[in-house]
Amino acid sequence: MLLAVATAGGGQSASDVKGKNDYSKEPFIIEKSVMRIRFENDGTWTRDTEAAVRMQSEAGVQHYGLLAFGYSSTNDKIDISYVRVRKADGAVIITPPENFQDVAAEVTRQAPMYSDYRERHVAVKGLGVGDTLEYQLRYQVNKPLVPGQFWTEYNFTRSDIILDEELAISVPKGRELKLKSPEVTPVVTENGDRRVYSWKTSNLERPPEEELKEKSNETPPASIQLSTFKSWDEVARWWGALEEEQVQPTAEIRAKATELTQCAKSDAEKLHAIYNYVATHFRYVSLSFGIGRYQPHPAGDVLRNEYGDCKDKHTLLQSLLRASGIDAYPALINSSRKVDADVASPAQFDHVISVVPQGKNLVWLDTTTEVSPFGFLLANQRDKQALVITSGKAASPGAALMASVLGQSPLVKTPADPPFKSDVTFEIDAKLDDKGTLTGKIQRSMRGDAEVILRAAFRQVPQTQWKDLVQQISYGSGFAGDVGEIVVSTPEDTDKPFQLSYSYTRQKYPDWAN
Repeated sequence: MLLAVATAGGGQSASDVKGKNDYSKEPFIIEKSVMRIRFENDGTWTRDTEAAVRMQSEAGVQHYGLLAFGYSSTNDKIDISYVRVRKADGAVIITPPENFQDVAAEVTRQAPMYSDYRERHVAVKGLGVGDTLEYQLRYQVNKPLVPGQFWTEYNFTRSDIILDEELAISVPKGRELKLKSPEVTPVVTENGDRRVYSWKTSNLERPPEEELKEKSNETPPASIQLSTFKSWDEVARWWGALEEEQVQPTAEIRAKATELTQCAKSDAEKLHAIYNYVATHFRYVSLSFGIGRYQPHPAGDVLRNEYGDCKDKHTLLQSLLRASGIDAYPALINSSRKVDADVASPAQFDHVISVVPQGKNLVWLDTTTEVSPFGFLLANQRDKQALVITSGKAASPGAALMASVLGQSPLVKTPADPPFKSDVTFEIDAKLDDKGTLTGKIQRSMRGDAEVILRAAFRQVPQTQWKDLVQQISYGSGFAGDVGEIVVSTPEDTDKPFQLSYSYTRQKYPDWAN
């Protein structure tokens, strides 16, 4: 979504701002931002947005010269009231409707059948440095994702300068909901059968780059969270109902499961074989919940298409395992931030992984990385709260184990550590001649996060370009010489450490003169 937006009107220049902050080097100043959201009991809603942004430099003009508003073509309707540029002398240039264009979002071009996500692009007419961009639009959702339920999240602007930011959320007065807003306390008013929560804030200082980098690793929950779901069990039951029908094994799924496990001597070997197949043979298409919607595609469709997003790849894995007599369950997780257990909301998740009961233990799997070792979760998925969906599953030994692990809540912590020791080994056997040239052989072996990164890199880059890739790896390691004779282990062979070897030559390695 475009940066949360703002009201039009007479612009306030940076020099008019109270205080002593110097905004002369800012690319743009968001002068005022207003968003009004109205929810109905049936789950439909509207969102009105207005914005006024002053251009401070050419960088700001480039940033706002092409507006892009995303929406679901199935559920949503978007109306742009106006996009206009207000010049310093008071002249107004209106961007005509013919400059509005509906296009498929870049992410959906990878998998056009998997998403109804669209973008309305607006090429802003006459925008230049010193101008104020003003626009107003309305989103309408006439078909709720979950009938009778609604939820939303909002983050106050903290990375850009914004002089006035306002948000108002209107809900039916008698509706029970959970609202959490730790940063700014809302003003609550009632009007007839409506209750309105209003926030007003600003961000007059840009945080230091170091602070932004620290926060980029894992962000806290949203500034405002609102949900009508009463519990995580209620969210889990909703998701389970969406997923259960799609995971039912077809004849084609059963035949593939038999083929994959014909040499397996145990459930553990069956699980391993099916995981390797789904992980490495099916292309991962990264579509977020909001874009790809919440319901996965039928497992048979994923099998035929040979690609899918996270929930699709899990559905195929679970279906193949079910056909082989093994229980598996989806687990919703957030890969970039902590989940707030206080607010039961689908908005808190952006990814789906898998959990499989094996004996007295749980095996956690993520097929989307394509080249992760069996049972390995990336660092941003470890030690995280995950919503495990067990609703709708028939009684089985796996279900009994899951019930004992889950206890009173479907939220479960993922493992804090990988299933094996992580290590990186670097060996160089080299010789320095009397002319100062170093020649030798370098061997690298790795297990863990670095392994997955390199496996993915060598899988995505054509073999004809592997030498260039290794050269960049060498430079990044502080070795500025030339590489050659590249030997790489198979990226998809994840049962063994990833190994890389190459020759290395560096002229004028020592500084003999000194």
